[in-house]
Amino acid sequence: MQKVPQQFRAAQFTQRGGELEIKETKLSQLHSDELVIKVQACCLGSTDELLKFDLLPDLQYPLIPGAAVVGVVAQTAQKGQQQFKEGDRVAAITGCGGLAEFCRANEAMCVKLPQQFHEGERLVQAPTMTWDAGRVWTAAHHRCTEAEKRMDKHEREMVREINERMGFKGEGVVVVYGEGGFARLALDTLKKVKTSRKLILVATSDKWKANDYGLKDDEVLCINQHDVRNELKKRGGAHGIVCCDMPREGLEALLDGCRYHSTIVMMSPRRDEGMEVPIANILAKSMTLHGSPVMTHSDLRDVLSFAEQHRLEAPTRAFRFDENEVREAWQAVESRDEWKCSVVCFEQQQGMR
Repeated sequence: MQKVPQQFRAAQFTQRGGELEIKETKLSQLHSDELVIKVQACCLGSTDELLKFDLLPDLQYPLIPGAAVVGVVAQTAQKGQQQFKEGDRVAAITGCGGLAEFCRANEAMCVKLPQQFHEGERLVQAPTMTWDAGRVWTAAHHRCTEAEKRMDKHEREMVREINERMGFKGEGVVVVYGEGGFARLALDTLKKVKTSRKLILVATSDKWKANDYGLKDDEVLCINQHDVRNELKKRGGAHGIVCCDMPREGLEALLDGCRYHSTIVMMSPRRDEGMEVPIANILAKSMTLHGSPVMTHSDLRDVLSFAEQHRLEAPTRAFRFDENEVREAWQAVESRDEWKCSVVCFEQQQGMR
């Protein structure tokens, strides 16, 4: 196994709003529970905009994006608890810093990579599966259901009666808000989870059709073509909403279509767009607004096992680790006009150009 070099290459934002540049970097002092990964593939996503535009406190440039990676353990943690050894194939949530030849990760956020994801297209899909499907999995299992699980029989009956007075019949639906490959991955994940409620996509454009999402025509509501408020109400209202994109258009209609005691999970920011939230609607309906869920070690392990078992597919496009292609990958993330998710590969994989 290759030892960790003193210096290695990483794609970095060197200033606020700047382009990605591939430059030499080095690891700072590792914590005792951190291991080092020789990165094979790293996904890029909209949460990396928080780094590009300096939207988080106490961070200093240069900043390396990349929230999830797959690779090989190059150095184990000093006080390891998970029994990793050098050479193990792993998937890891890094939060940032993944778009580099080597990265650090808390071993609690690393799991052994299932054999199915060790090479080819499945390896390319693995970081997106880890980060995006993982967050949807966590949102579906915890955020959109935890409040309901905590209620006793009398509280559930009270919520049901209030919803019926508001015109929301039955159990309602689970909504995915957004478009493109991220929305498709979220829908496929929720289908495999087998939520008891029907799935509806509220699409931000009509660029892709219902069959592109694996849905029927009446399961897709396009903001510019449908009366989202009334269409959701006909279906019993939204019990939970997973926002793959930041709600910029149709937010008020979306909230009007939410049930009493419903939940919204925000998965993705947009730095260049403002968002006004109708607070009165949230208060009146006792709605819960969550940020992107924090995954645990068991969530990470379970989602990859789940993806392996159900052959879950992530629509991805592989880019090479050179400055031009890294910038092209980032442009695809920012413009959000492509179906496929951007993954940067450090080794040649099947399906790469």
